Amino acid sequence: MHLALLHDGRPALLRVEGPVGAPAALFFHPFPLHADAWEEMLAACAGSGICAAALDAPGFGGTPPLGRTLTMEYLAELGAAALDALGAKRAALVGCSMGGYAAMAFARRFPGRMTKAVLLATKASPDTEEARKNRERQAALALDKGAHAVIAEFAPKLVAPNAPPAVRRRVEELASRATAQGIADVLRGMAQRPDSTPDLPRWSAPTMVIAGEQDQLMPRAEMEKIAASVPGARLEVIAGAGHLPFLEDPKTVSRLLTTHLRAS
Repeated sequence: MHLALLHDGRPALLRVEGPVGAPAALFFHPFPLHADAWEEMLAACAGSGICAAALDAPGFGGTPPLGRTLTMEYLAELGAAALDALGAKRAALVGCSMGGYAAMAFARRFPGRMTKAVLLATKASPDTEEARKNRERQAALALDKGAHAVIAEFAPKLVAPNAPPAVRRRVEELASRATAQGIADVLRGMAQRPDSTPDLPRWSAPTMVIAGEQDQLMPRAEMEKIAASVPGARLEVIAGAGHLPFLEDPKTVSRLLTTHLRAS
């Protein structure tokens, strides 16, 4: 089901699967997709007795854009509002790429509300100056030429080079609901995010890091650093997958995910 919630006087769309009141898991989606990208993962969690919820970030899917820089802290606060709407004091956090940045911001802002964590294809380190300049270029491109201009150069890199056509079509379909304003807002927000590396050794939540063997956007070393920094964390590498392992090999990732979330 889909729920509408208000945060800071603005609406946001929340997709919920599984029994409300059960142990909760909150999913933050990657750029430039939206919450429906998590469909298989939400269903797997619901089937395991978990209340799984996924937000559409402002400007993506069913949530209208902010019209200003969308920081990772704002996404974290939106996540906390989603848990409040579900009546969940605490939840496991799942984030891929941009969603991983949001999950790390949530852990920094609301450390007592995170029970477990699953981070996919993301990094704790901040952008380099070159990366920040490229994000600003893409933000300006989106506002000048439209969302499709940025998606056209970004989408092919989201999956493994030999990803099946059906997977590529699904990624393109999910990305098609991104707005130009949303793209610009969140690119600028990602460019401003702080270094989360110093926070990781303080995490007490059981953490799993998932990397795609053929990720074209995120160096494996970044995920290895996270796994080495969080006490007790483990790294799983999905063979043949790219930047979106949960879409490219949903069976393997859903099994890993539900096993991790259900473990006592």
